[in-house]
Amino acid sequence: MLISSGRNTCFALIFTSILFLIDGATSASVSATPAQTFHGVGGSGAWWPMDLYNFPEATRQNLSALLFSPSGLGLSSYRYNIGGGGVNVSNPVRAPETFYVSPGVYDFSRDKQGVYFLLEASKRGVPSITAFANTAPAKLTSGGASCNGGFVSGTGSAYGTYLADVIAHFRGQGVNINYVSPMNEPDSSFGPSPCGQEGMQVQPSQRAEVINGVYSALSAKGLASSVGILADESSSLGNAGNEYAAWLPQVQDKVAALVHHTYDFPSDASYTSYISNTNRLYPGKLTWMSEICCSLGNADGSGKGWSGGYDPSIKNALMFSSLVFQSFILANETHYDFWTLVSNQLGCSPLNNAACATTANSNGWNDGVIYYDGSYATNKNYQLFIKKQFWVYKHFGNFVKRAYQPPTLLPSLQPRMTIFCSAGSQRRPIIGSDANKFTMAVSDASTYYILATNPNSGDTSLTLTFPDAACANRAHRTSASEDFVQLAGAVRSGTGWVLALKGTSLTTYIFDRRNC
Repeated sequence: MLISSGRNTCFALIFTSILFLIDGATSASVSATPAQTFHGVGGSGAWWPMDLYNFPEATRQNLSALLFSPSGLGLSSYRYNIGGGGVNVSNPVRAPETFYVSPGVYDFSRDKQGVYFLLEASKRGVPSITAFANTAPAKLTSGGASCNGGFVSGTGSAYGTYLADVIAHFRGQGVNINYVSPMNEPDSSFGPSPCGQEGMQVQPSQRAEVINGVYSALSAKGLASSVGILADESSSLGNAGNEYAAWLPQVQDKVAALVHHTYDFPSDASYTSYISNTNRLYPGKLTWMSEICCSLGNADGSGKGWSGGYDPSIKNALMFSSLVFQSFILANETHYDFWTLVSNQLGCSPLNNAACATTANSNGWNDGVIYYDGSYATNKNYQLFIKKQFWVYKHFGNFVKRAYQPPTLLPSLQPRMTIFCSAGSQRRPIIGSDANKFTMAVSDASTYYILATNPNSGDTSLTLTFPDAACANRAHRTSASEDFVQLAGAVRSGTGWVLALKGTSLTTYIFDRRNC
């Protein structure tokens, strides 16, 4: 299914009450006290731009709308991959070009693939754009390649200058890159060579030098106050928490947020322990979740773990939504990014098998929400395939926003910009006997959005009360047979509202903050 670009839309948002429910009616209340302010929901533009740039312009525009416009996911975060040049990387799709030629010399005609979608994100008003690197340019790494090597101590200034120069270039073009991540998964070099992807190992003892180099270079360009540094993007909570002591105390004030991945698929207890320890040792530092993919599992979040296999079902989509809930509700984090967003890992040929994109198989991977035919170059199949996870993630992308002021864009970019008008949505706890770790509420001045998940096969309902005026507007539901369909709003019941929850579904109920 393809979606065309929609008209500009402004959202004033509240995200409330996520419940994993048993059959029957339950009730809970929204607290009047806010807990956290959301920053963004998004994903990465790694690797797939190398292929999608070769698609027809109409398809590229449609994909941009699917990702960045309110008619699609309406993402408020996009991660642009600054390529390392792909030296010794065996998969050309995972080998983006580098702008680096020599110290202070750059070729910004390179990586036209990644830049195309970076500009689309900017044109369509994505408020949070991060430039992240899997590796330094090959000439700066220990092995002289884009993988199977490491950061070279003493090159922090040179590497920081390169990243700052790239960011300054695009900001000069009107692209509001406001974060930089200089070491994506520094706990691995992704060797041996030839490698399947770019990567650069950065020892914990070297990470402060990387941060200092980037910070000094940003400061020299007057960007330190407008471009935040994200670190250290360890692949697991265990690695992150165990290694902070080796570098973070030296540069704590230079890091905008502590950013991690969750490829250890942590239990609630592990996640809570990480957050508790981090808050105790480094008070005031926000933690963000910036990468996850590739799991099978059940709608209630059980059975998750790193795994191959492609599953386009609502069951798998709700499993992934449970990971978002865990980060937002249990960990109280403010920002969530999925991994590559777009993938060619269907595990079958859609031209040879009409059910390829809609049927689970063990050969593909759950690493995208939109898929394409990896053989497009020879069979000319330029179709995009929308996975059920896309529609579930759309609930978050459309209804969980951050406070936003539109960037200053060059005149050539302004006509295509979509502005998300969020006043800064805040999470509020859900209280009452039926509230649990899967219950979340968020509010702003004018609207409530209630995202309610029912992972069980039987229909149920939730009776919800609010601390102030609320009047039902409408609802959107994603289930096995529905893709973000619009429904009637909740039904009044005394002082509360009854939200019908279809089996194995995610439903967003929308309320205006006013008396009916």
